[in-house]
Parts: sequence; structure tokens; C-alpha cells
Amino acid sequence: METAPASFAMHQGTTERQWGFVESIEGYARHGIRAVTVRRSLVEEYGVTKAAKLISDAGLKVLGVSRCASLTEDDPAKIAANHDENIRAIALAAELQATNLAMISSGLPEGSTDLSGARSRARDAVARLLPEARAAGVTLGLEAIHPMRVASGCIWSTLGQANAVCEELGSGTGLIVDAYHVWWDPDLEDSIRAAHGRIVSFQISDWLRDTNAVDGSDRGMPGDGVIPLRELGDQVRAAGFDGYDELELFSERNWWQRDPDELIDVAIARHRAIFGDDG
Repeated sequence: METAPASFAMHQGTTERQWGFVESIEGYARHGIRAVTVRRSLVEEYGVTKAAKLISDAGLKVLGVSRCASLTEDDPAKIAANHDENIRAIALAAELQATNLAMISSGLPEGSTDLSGARSRARDAVARLLPEARAAGVTLGLEAIHPMRVASGCIWSTLGQANAVCEELGSGTGLIVDAYHVWWDPDLEDSIRAAHGRIVSFQISDWLRDTNAVDGSDRGMPGDGVIPLRELGDQVRAAGFDGYDELELFSERNWWQRDPDELIDVAIARHRAIFGDDG
């Protein structure tokens, strides 16, 4: 069994088809992994206080909580309900001592073609949450998602778009850089440079040349695709990020069908090959 480098972390979604909450925390610890991003739904199902103790007893720290409720709804009742849900998500993240709550905005409301309006509502939703987030010490981590998902996944398609919201709203906001979603952007290097000091998470997987899913569930193991992960990691660290390389590998046709211990062993070996022993 491979022991993880100090800079290697896991996103629970990577093993969500094979392991439940307890199995994943125990499994990551068994591989010497020191940090994890958790699925909010799994934490809530297990119990927040119990989850915090299990994670602590396993020697892990929580990087992020995935994810917020939709920020783009145009119905006032849904907007209010989602705001309340996100307040609870901030409290959950604080109890777990997480560094960030993932703000993946969602896409357009059903029947809408108003992308500009959806982006404006998402910005306003983040702004309304900031007093609670700042008081709790939780960073709202805005994440850009590949433009193929703009209608149904996230209205921020580039790091530059998400960073513009952070620049406007200030403290309490940050950026999640997911290599899978942003690698294609011709302005990416400049956008990373402009985000200096704001990056709270760096997530890794690979873009397969023959990818067959627009929902992000056909990701590749690092080294199996076309993303220059080492170069991107160097850029992120040059922008002031000193955290973990977090494996977020959603893989319907391959890795979700494999033994998770094998998956982690392969991922650790690939991480060493790409980033070196210390990442």
C-alpha cells in the first residue's frame, strides 16, 4: 500500500460510489492521507459532531465542504430557502474547521435564458452570505466550471469571472482552482496571477482526449490525459497557494468501478511522478 506524500489530499467524491462516510475517512487515513474535502450530504447523514470527531481521530483535517445550495434561482421562495440552507452549510463547515465551503453556483433556472441575470443573482447571494461566513471564519470558495456546464452546472466558466466577484466582494471569498474545469482557458495563467493570495483549493484530475460525458463524470487519473498538471500546479503555488493537491476524480466508466484502495495507490504513484515526493 502506497503512503501519500504530505501534499496529497482527497475529495470524498472520488470514492463516493464504493465507500460511505466512515469507510472513506478510515480508508484515507490508512493510506497516510492528511486532508480531505467532504461531501456535505454525507456529513449531514452521519451527523456533524460525530463526523468531526471521526475525522479528527483519524488524523485528518478538513479542507473544504462540498457544496452550497443553488445561488442562481429566480423564485423568491427558493432564494430564501437556499440562503437558509447555505447559512447552515457555513455552520457545518465551521464545526468541521474547514477552510472553505465550495460555492458552485448552479446553472440557469428551469426555463430561463437569462445568463446575465443568473450571474448577478449568484453574486448577490454570495454577498448576503458573507457576514455569516466572516463571523464563522469560513471562506466562500468560488469555483469556475467548464463552459459545457454553464446551463446546468455553474454560471462562472472561467477563473477570471470568479475572481472578479472575489475582487468586488473582498474578504471572506476565495477561489477553488479545479484543473479539470479551467485547463483549457487561454487566459488561465494571467487569471491565476491576478488571483494571488485568493486561491484556497487546488483540485487535480485529468481531461481524457476521448471524454464521453458533459457532466464531469468522465475524468481521468492524473497522467492519463492532456492537462499539464505540473505546470498548472507551479502557477498556482507561484500565486501564493501553499496547500494540498486534492484528487477530485469522478469516473463513471473507470475508477468508480475499481477498488478504492487500488485507486488511491495509483493516484499516489501518479502524484509522485508528476509533482515529486513532496508535491
